[in-house]
Amino acid sequence: MSLIGLYPCKGTQAPTALSITSASLCSILTVTAVIGNVLVLLAVIIDPNRQLRSPFHYLVANLAAADLIVGCLALPMSAEFYVREAMSERLQLLPRDDARRVTSFISTTASLLSITAITVDRFMAISYPLKYRLRQHSRRIVIVLCVLWIFSIGFPFLYFKVGYLKYQFFFANTAVVATFAVLCLTYIKVFRTFKQQMETFSSPHPGSGQQPKIKMRTLKWEKKVTKTFLLMITLFIACFLPSLVLIYIISFCGNCNCLFIHWARDINYIFIMANSSMNPFIFAWKLKPYRKAFVNILTCKAFMDKMRPAPQQLSLNSMGASSSSGGHLSTIDKSTKQQQQL
Repeated sequence: MSLIGLYPCKGTQAPTALSITSASLCSILTVTAVIGNVLVLLAVIIDPNRQLRSPFHYLVANLAAADLIVGCLALPMSAEFYVREAMSERLQLLPRDDARRVTSFISTTASLLSITAITVDRFMAISYPLKYRLRQHSRRIVIVLCVLWIFSIGFPFLYFKVGYLKYQFFFANTAVVATFAVLCLTYIKVFRTFKQQMETFSSPHPGSGQQPKIKMRTLKWEKKVTKTFLLMITLFIACFLPSLVLIYIISFCGNCNCLFIHWARDINYIFIMANSSMNPFIFAWKLKPYRKAFVNILTCKAFMDKMRPAPQQLSLNSMGASSSSGGHLSTIDKSTKQQQQL
């Protein structure tokens, strides 16, 4: 039975080797998702380089928070499910399996909406730079994030009304397809705008001073950031497109071999969860402020700087400077007294 009814292979046990493999992959993804996304959150919250305090980076932190939920809750619960599946002859679904599915849907929805919000942010920054800087307020970002999480938490509860298979199909055709369409259309517009702006500022501007150079540096930074998120979109497509195809197969292929259906189920899930583990490492690879922040956090640079005593040479120089300034002031006082006596 497919889309209209239950999971097509509900009464057929998955191969033990497949369950163990899926549990192992979920365990590996748990470690990478937690470490990577915690580093991103610490980089934005602590901000050791004072370069990550802006609405754009708050959206990045929100994406990391959504992906961290995947690493802390969805993936460990999935690993436990696959271990239980491998150890039992006939798996019985428990209430915590519903919690696992809902948690996965909530975190994945929040992650997709965060990527969409970041894409729109890049579009505004490139297409309307002046308006973007004037309207770049933390209050607006807080409102956007509140709406994003309210929708992400409320939307997946349709699962309890329509069931897992129907909701999975509905999720694939709304959240995933809509996000994919927004990303593609927005980035086509962004790169067209980039091309026009680069041609404008590359042409000579006699007597214009440093302003074109500053704008060119800003454009180069925006271009680098936008290319980073283009890479994120590529990974998004690489993870979600095969999952989308597999969801269609599971939903419509009622006569498919159950061994194939079980493999499709696990590969579909692993691909979606893997996307949450990859995003932080893209930041570390492509964006220098995040690389520097990660290094400072991992080496405890800020703590070591506080604990390190001040060099003696610096204190001697400061003493010399204070004595010379004191001598200079006494000289001024003496000359003032002489003038008063005269």
